[in-house]
Amino acid sequence: MRNACLFALICLIACCAPREKLVARNWKIKDVEFETVNDSAAIAFANMARQQMKTNINITMGADSSYTIWQLKDMTATRGKWWFSADKKQLYTKTDLGITEMKVLKLTKKDLVFESKDPSGKTIKMICVAKGPEGSK
Repeated sequence: MRNACLFALICLIACCAPREKLVARNWKIKDVEFETVNDSAAIAFANMARQQMKTNINITMGADSSYTIWQLKDMTATRGKWWFSADKKQLYTKTDLGITEMKVLKLTKKDLVFESKDPSGKTIKMICVAKGPEGSK
C-alpha cells in the first residue's frame, strides 16, 4: 500500500510539472504549418521553408530562461531569453530584433506545439519534438 501511494504521488508530481521545466530542453522541428495561401509561388516558398526548418534548425530552451536557435547547416546561433505569460498560455522570446509571442497549444516532455505570426501577420504553427536530455546541447 505504501508503494502504491508513493507511485501515485510521483505520477501526480510528474503530470503537474511546471511548464518552465517542460519547455527547458532541446527541441527539433518536426513540422511547420503555414497559413493557407493560394499563390503558387507562396506555396512553393512555404514548402521550401518547411523543409529547411525541419532539417536545419534545433532549438535549445535553457532552464535559466535562455534560448538558442541552432542553424545546423552553417552552425550559426541566435540567442535570447524566453518566458511564459502569467497564465502560462503564451510563450515569449526576446532577441535584439524584438519580442515574439507564441500561443502554446501543447506542451509535454516530448512535444511542443505553438502558433505565432510572421511579419505579415500570417499564422505559423510549429510542431516540435524533444531531442535528447534536457539541459544539454
